[in-house]
Amino acid sequence: MKGNDIRHNPHVALSIATDERPYRAVCATGETQLVEKDRDKWLERISVRYGEREGREWLSEAVRQEGRVVFKLQPSYILSWDYGRGDAERQERGESMATSLS
Repeated sequence: MKGNDIRHNPHVALSIATDERPYRAVCATGETQLVEKDRDKWLERISVRYGEREGREWLSEAVRQEGRVVFKLQPSYILSWDYGRGDAERQERGESMATSLS
């Protein structure tokens, strides 16, 4: 179970990307914290961001699942791009796509 693995090693990397043009993505690494208080409120907050109806349907199942957990990521490094806003040209010029966290 992923939750147990993350509890044992909270250092994670994640990647989220579209597969349609214009390509967009975000990659991050960092350390997670288990959210123990108000788990269901966090699940609701996350789920409805992607569509109210679909989010509520997903949420009704998720809150009943035993072992469902929420982790909060404190990123140490973020890399993102959106080729629809000209990031392909920035990349060609050799400009960094990393987000400064300091």
